[in-house]
Amino acid sequence: MNHYKVKNPRRNLEVEIAFTKAYRKARKKYASNKYQLEVECMKAQYPALLHPIEETDVLAGRHEFGPVGFGIQHQTGGFGFYIHEDEVVHELEHGTGSLKYREDLNEMLVFWKNENTDRFVMKNMPKHLQEALLSDAWEKVPMPAGPILRMAGCYLDFDKLVQIGLPGLEKEVEERLEEDGLAESQVQFLTASLDMLKLLKDILAYYEKQARELAEGAEGSRKKELLRLADALSQNQVAKPASYLEAVQLVWMYCLLGPIIDIGRCDVFFGDLYCHDIDNRVINEGEALQITMNFFRLIDHLDCETDGRVIVGGYGRRNPETGDRYSLHAIEACRRTRTVLPQFTLRFHKNTPKEVMQAAIRCIEEGTTYPLLYNDDVIVPGVEKTYGVSRELAEHYIMLGCGEYEFEHYSVATPSGSLNAGKILEIAMNGGHDPVGGWQIGPQTPKLTECKSFEEFYGYYLRHSRHYIEAEAEFEAYEYEITGTRHPFIMPSLLYDGCVAKAKALFEGGCEYLAGTLEYYGTVDAADGLCAIRKLVFEDKSMSAQTMMDALADNFTDYPRERKLMLDAPKYGADNSEADEMLVKLTDFFNQTTAEQAERVGLKSYLPVYINNAQNTTLAKWVGALPNGRKAGCAYANANNPESVVDTKGLTPMINSLLKPSHTDHAGMVQNFRFTKELLQSSKDKVIAAMKSYFDRGGSQAMITVVGKEDLKKAMETPEEYGDLIVRVGGFSAKFVTLEKDVQKEIYERASF
Repeated sequence: MNHYKVKNPRRNLEVEIAFTKAYRKARKKYASNKYQLEVECMKAQYPALLHPIEETDVLAGRHEFGPVGFGIQHQTGGFGFYIHEDEVVHELEHGTGSLKYREDLNEMLVFWKNENTDRFVMKNMPKHLQEALLSDAWEKVPMPAGPILRMAGCYLDFDKLVQIGLPGLEKEVEERLEEDGLAESQVQFLTASLDMLKLLKDILAYYEKQARELAEGAEGSRKKELLRLADALSQNQVAKPASYLEAVQLVWMYCLLGPIIDIGRCDVFFGDLYCHDIDNRVINEGEALQITMNFFRLIDHLDCETDGRVIVGGYGRRNPETGDRYSLHAIEACRRTRTVLPQFTLRFHKNTPKEVMQAAIRCIEEGTTYPLLYNDDVIVPGVEKTYGVSRELAEHYIMLGCGEYEFEHYSVATPSGSLNAGKILEIAMNGGHDPVGGWQIGPQTPKLTECKSFEEFYGYYLRHSRHYIEAEAEFEAYEYEITGTRHPFIMPSLLYDGCVAKAKALFEGGCEYLAGTLEYYGTVDAADGLCAIRKLVFEDKSMSAQTMMDALADNFTDYPRERKLMLDAPKYGADNSEADEMLVKLTDFFNQTTAEQAERVGLKSYLPVYINNAQNTTLAKWVGALPNGRKAGCAYANANNPESVVDTKGLTPMINSLLKPSHTDHAGMVQNFRFTKELLQSSKDKVIAAMKSYFDRGGSQAMITVVGKEDLKKAMETPEEYGDLIVRVGGFSAKFVTLEKDVQKEIYERASF
């Protein structure tokens, strides 16, 4: 569980006990109505999970998920009806409370053992998938591929919410409910939707009352802020937003009840009202920044690590003029806030105003790691081609927490699986045996020592990879189907295209474009390992296959010469054609094979993503030594970047390598760049020119960290002095000192320029 950044965290699990009782009561009463069951469970969570308005807040809305409840993914507590057993056990062993309280805890622990959604999904998974995808505990179990239980990355139509408000949304549902020919389940969905909107109004009223009570004891400017907030909360209950404050407050409150953690294209749904209020002197720029910075800090207080996207810029906006003005404002708020979240993102293109790009560069060079940069001139046509959609729809692409593409409030493409390309190489070399797990898994093929040519072995590696890709695709479709039978996720459904019109929830046919993505890890290490096998064993014959296998099994302890040969073999990232071509060949296979699965399993699309976050460290822990010279358990190369051992020969050769794999035939590929403060001070113009060249030549995306390497070293030695040092891990940013030591080490060892 995440430790949410609230001032006064709850001291016991009474809320969780009450939630459990509410669920059990509602399950009996609404046995055939999952929609009303969800409503009753949400009523048990809200306002119980909510925290008070704090001293500096100009917006209302903080919550703290506990170890039992209802959410969408782990950042919102958990997937569906969830329990974190270890936390409940800890409370039993170390908490205080009456005998009745402890009895309730015991009962709750036993009840949710088989009732939680994770268990429900895994227990009902087809047998052949259980054999391929051994466990959802991929952080602890050595696996070539694993299922990820969640429904991540729902981007709601907040533009519609701001345009029509809660009354407009209620009217839309009521009018659909009055139409003839509705099935019982459709009536249940629409009726429950109205109940959920009423709950949202009740929460707005809950915070309105709190704001007015606080205002009574306040003075001066603080009293004015609280009364303005109370009025905004009041207006949101009865009308569509008429001010920037009202719009931000309504969107944020909807997020809390969703529960949703990715915000979307804020310049579209906030830009008009922001400009109206500034131009008409409703608020000044300082007051607007106060609202936006508070909004960003509330997102950061979710402590959800890999999500919390706020996006500005790009093609496809209905209001580019006010959108660009808002983009400048939001970039400045990001620069001043300096928080890990939101994952502030700029979509840019050839017509993006110069001042917006300059503001973005200033923000990045000051060490925020934001904005993340996405090149619409590459991505939009790439999405159009890869997904087979119109240019208009392609312009509405949006990226999830780590960088997976989908379409705002039109598609869901939750990344529900991870494929460990390095582990698959280890297994293929051993003929289908995992030496770390100690079991036979997947296809049984000849070992590397039995292969007569590299092409023969490479074919076996691809066979193992295809086996898991196919299983992951089938799991994705299965997860959507079984989730739809259990969870309507009413609040997200209400602001998704098609759901109200069809009177169906997201995962029971409401979503217009149900897609999927598969996360790939260790791809660079696998490609470099394959390149070493080809060169050392089959081309140069400087090492026998048996000697290589012996060296890997020994983790190179008695094989320093052999490890040096492997380390010296061609590596991706230094503009080496032999190594780069291997990565291109491998990713082309992954791209094509993954995409082929969509039609077979009944999804609109199914695509790979190369977006390593901390999993390049986590998953690599359970992989033995590899032929690229990497020692057992050490981190993989991050995302699409070279291994840390690679001498890139400078920025330009590395960029040349980064541009060789396709930047469009997938659903996202992370590119991390790290520049030292010293380089920017001495050669800023050259760095900007190099990055411009990267984008002009087809680079799709860049996540840039500006930090002194010495700062990282000192932060590891004296973390208490570097609490505000932010780094880009992969698909997310983090305070450096909060990361695990092995992740810190991996970041420290990455190439810097």
